[in-house]
Amino acid sequence: MKRSLLLGLALGVLSSGQNLTIRLYNLANAAAGTIDQASAIAGEMLAQAGVAVTWEAGPQDSLEGRLTDMSTGPTITDTRDYLVASVVKGTPAAFAPGALGYSLPMARQGAHAMIFYDRVEKLSLSLQVGPDTAIFLGAAIAHEIGHVLLGSTEHSARGVMKARWGPAEFRELACKDLWFVSIDVLRLRMALSGRFGNRPQVSSPPHIDLSNYRRVVR
Repeated sequence: MKRSLLLGLALGVLSSGQNLTIRLYNLANAAAGTIDQASAIAGEMLAQAGVAVTWEAGPQDSLEGRLTDMSTGPTITDTRDYLVASVVKGTPAAFAPGALGYSLPMARQGAHAMIFYDRVEKLSLSLQVGPDTAIFLGAAIAHEIGHVLLGSTEHSARGVMKARWGPAEFRELACKDLWFVSIDVLRLRMALSGRFGNRPQVSSPPHIDLSNYRRVVR
C-alpha cells in the first residue's frame, strides 16, 4: 500500500514537469565534444527523473565557476534561478580520495557542484571494457546535481545516487541503463519545486563577495 501511494505521488509530481537550467563551466579544458556528450548524458539521466535541463556554457573568465562557498545553512538566500556545475582538474590526491566530485547544496554563490575531470578520465581509461570518459563525466555531473537538488550528501543503495559505483554500474553506464531509482525521482522532483518555486530569482550571477569564499579552484 505504501509503495503504491509513493508511486501515485511520484506520477502526480512528474505530470506537471519541471525545468532546470545548469550553467556548466569547463575549467578542465576538456574537449568540446566530451563536454557536449557528457551534458547530453547528464541531461538524459535527469530527464528520466522528470527534470528537463537547459545547459548554459559558463564564461572562462568568470569567478562564479571557480568559487566554492562552504556554507552549511541558508543564512543568505541564493537568488539565482540556475545551478552551477564546474568541471575541474588538478585536484590534490589527498582531497576526498576516490571521489569523482562533490556538491555544495547550500552554496549562496559560486559553484554548486565540482566534478574532477582528471579522476573521471583516469577511471575510464583504467577499464578494459566500460563506458568512455564522456559517459562517466555525464553520470558524475548527474550524481552531484542530484545531491544539490536533494540538499543532502546521502546516497541510495542503487542507481545514479549510489555512493560507490562498481562493475555492475559500469556495465549499466556502458549500456546507458543507469538511472535514478523511483524514490529518488520523487524526491528530486519535490526538491526542485521547493528550491525554485517560492523565492525571487535572477538569471545572471549576483555580485560575488570574495570575503566569504573558502577555496578557489584553479
